[in-house]
Amino acid sequence: MKKLALIALLAATAATPVLAGDVYVVGSVGQSSADINKGRLDGLLTNAGATGLSSSVDKNDIAYKAQVGYQFNPYFAVEGGYIDLGKAKYSASATGGTYKQEGNASGFNIAAVGILPINESFSLFGKLGVIDAKVEGSARGTGGAVNLNGSANATKIKPTYGIGATYNVSKQLGIRVEYELFSKLGDSNKTGEADVSVVSVGIAYKF
Repeated sequence: MKKLALIALLAATAATPVLAGDVYVVGSVGQSSADINKGRLDGLLTNAGATGLSSSVDKNDIAYKAQVGYQFNPYFAVEGGYIDLGKAKYSASATGGTYKQEGNASGFNIAAVGILPINESFSLFGKLGVIDAKVEGSARGTGGAVNLNGSANATKIKPTYGIGATYNVSKQLGIRVEYELFSKLGDSNKTGEADVSVVSVGIAYKF
């Protein structure tokens, strides 16, 4: 129901021809980075009996998104759509065993966009919104003192923030660069929580 509500709001925004604004779409790809607490995960294994622990994390992955927006005037827009934030991994080895944990996040978002035009070709913007984020995690271990084999998922609405810039190649076509932060995704009791940041480059097209 939450996802349907977000989609309905986006559709209503994009279908408002009585306002003197522009409908636009954005497609972006970039790199995500999850704020994984490696020390906490090491501590959980150590407390469970793992010895001789050596671990590493892979925080980065490819992220992409597809957005639909409506720019009401030169200074304000609303946009939203679907975002895939990629996957983060934790790997460890201990005396007699290996352990792996990974999680991925994706979901539907909506955000208010404040725009600061610099000139006809270049503008800056800031974003404030929410994402209905689904986080899926799994953990497994083989041998050693700790036996792991499980999965969990959680879907919650969490806040998002962003800043960026757009360079307009033409009246319809623009190149967008932005940084976004997705705060405390997941559930502390099920999947754990983590901040995920994304740096992306995209193409914006106005109809």
